[in-house]
Amino acid sequence: MIFKKLHIKNIRSYEDLEITFPKGSILLSGEIGAGKTSILLGIQFALFGLQPGQKGASILRTGQDTAYAKLEVEIEGETITLERTIKKSKNGSITQDSNSITTSLGLEEISTSEMKDRVMRLLNYPKEFAKKSNLLYKFTVYTPQEEMKSIIEERPEVRLDTLRHIFGIDRYKRIKDNAGILLQKIKEQIKIKEVLGSELNLLKEKFVIENEKKIILSRDSNTLNISRTKLIMEKEELDKKKEKINEVIEENKKIIATIDNTNIRLHGKKDIESRMKKEILILQKQTSQEIDFSHERLAAVKELYEKHQKLVEESSQKVLSIHSEISVLESRKETPTRLKEKVISLENCPTCFQSVGHEHKEKISKRSNFEIDDINRELDQKIIEKAGIIKILDKEKDLVRGYEFDKSTLEQNKIKHNHQNTLQTKIKSDAFILDRVRNEIIALEKELDELKNQIINFEESEEIYKKILNDSEILNNEIRVNQIESATKNKELELVMNRLEELRQEIQGKERLRKEINFLRELQDWVQEKFITLINVTEKNVMAKLRIEFSSIFCEWFAVLVPDALSVRLNEDFTPIISNQDYEIEYDFLSGGERTAVALAYRLSLNQVLNSMLSKIKTKDIVILDEPTDGFAIEQIEKMRDIFDQLKAEQMIIVSHEEKIEGFVDHIRRVEKTDKSQISGGAS
Repeated sequence: MIFKKLHIKNIRSYEDLEITFPKGSILLSGEIGAGKTSILLGIQFALFGLQPGQKGASILRTGQDTAYAKLEVEIEGETITLERTIKKSKNGSITQDSNSITTSLGLEEISTSEMKDRVMRLLNYPKEFAKKSNLLYKFTVYTPQEEMKSIIEERPEVRLDTLRHIFGIDRYKRIKDNAGILLQKIKEQIKIKEVLGSELNLLKEKFVIENEKKIILSRDSNTLNISRTKLIMEKEELDKKKEKINEVIEENKKIIATIDNTNIRLHGKKDIESRMKKEILILQKQTSQEIDFSHERLAAVKELYEKHQKLVEESSQKVLSIHSEISVLESRKETPTRLKEKVISLENCPTCFQSVGHEHKEKISKRSNFEIDDINRELDQKIIEKAGIIKILDKEKDLVRGYEFDKSTLEQNKIKHNHQNTLQTKIKSDAFILDRVRNEIIALEKELDELKNQIINFEESEEIYKKILNDSEILNNEIRVNQIESATKNKELELVMNRLEELRQEIQGKERLRKEINFLRELQDWVQEKFITLINVTEKNVMAKLRIEFSSIFCEWFAVLVPDALSVRLNEDFTPIISNQDYEIEYDFLSGGERTAVALAYRLSLNQVLNSMLSKIKTKDIVILDEPTDGFAIEQIEKMRDIFDQLKAEQMIIVSHEEKIEGFVDHIRRVEKTDKSQISGGAS
């Protein structure tokens, strides 16, 4: 990975800054306080955002509510843009506001945690550094020089823990801590299981006692079962006898029921016989008077009635027709009468308006009279004809009324005659039924006698049946008592069996506990004696190997930066030991330039070791050095050219106010302190 361009707004002293980073070595040159380090912090914020414990106010420009950083990087030929913003809320707190990443697939707005994961994957940082991604960047790419000095000056145990953390060797310490926790848990479990398994012998004694109870209860239960079986067999014999007697009793009951039913039927038949005799006598009285009736006479009367009724209808129709003709003639007579009256009263013709003469009036009057006379003659004829027809109609109506009366009388006689015939038929039918009922009465009396002869000694059977019922009840009581005792014993036996099963399970559990205790003790011995020892040896070997490699590289870098009179090595806690031929010099007693040289050599060695261990991370070709020559003498500054050449980084960013460094780099970005602390210079 290399940096290509950084754009920041309201980051520390910068209101708005855009700066490009070419490949090779780049010097951010300027006076102290010009804003060089702010650019490096802008890069770090764009990559990793606000870090745990970092206050947003440390990078937000004073008086502003939002800040923005946009960083373009190139990873394996692909340009990727990272953008982050922070925002001040109304309560004054400053938090990360938005995050986005632009790749060849386009722009994505993502959360802060997603942004962190994406950057980790882009830089190919190991997963175990997920919670310390900035720490890995810090010690492989960019560490402020003063922070490196503080690591060297830190207490040995703290520095060693820090290096363990950086190298990822802190997992051995975590393993040992976890092993200690595991040992404590094992000891606790052993104590708990020893307490739980302490009553095994007592449980076995209880098991023996309960087992003896089970044997006694089983024997008593078997005795009760044998006794109940005998009682049940006796009851079955009684039930068979009871069933036979019951069959006899039921048969007698059926015969008695049949006798009762036969008596009921016999009384019913006798009632029918008595009732039918009375009905026949009544019917015979009703048919004693004969009715005079002739079907031929009724037919003749009906024929005459229909004939004259038809004549009445025809005459009525003629009267209506003549009446209609008379009405027409009366209407016709009105027309010439009105004409005559109109002409007589007329003075002038309504058409030609000429005077109408008397002769003309007489002529029209005569003609109208002739028409009226003709109509009157025809009208008189019709009236005479109507009167004749009405006379005939009245005569026919009288005949129809007479025939209608005769027809009604004959039809009533017909009904009476038919009723008498029906009664005669019923008398014959009832006589037949009465004869059949008498035969049925004789048959029922015979059947009744036969049934009475079939009844056996019913009372004796009932006495035997009652005795069997009493004996059966006694046996039932004995069986119930036996069942209750047996159920009680079985319940006790069930409880004992349950207790035995519980005891058996408890004993098995206690025995398992003893096995588990033995296993835990073996595990405890293995963790204490072997595992932790193995981890300690492994950690020492790894740390020793790292220390040897680290010390060798540290000595090489130190030899480049300081006179031959001084030598350096690392002790077991990675503390630099500086020697001047025959004596050792403490770090605090070194000159400022010498302390800077120790810190820089330590920093470069750490960078080289980490990049070697983590060879696949994408930041191994970038080095950022912040004020690496602080306190250096001119001779030491001259040696920085060799340092830069030996680093062989694809991209190296140096922050320095030393003008001499300008001759050692490929590009220069001059930072001048203006009102807005902007980049005012270009490349050289």
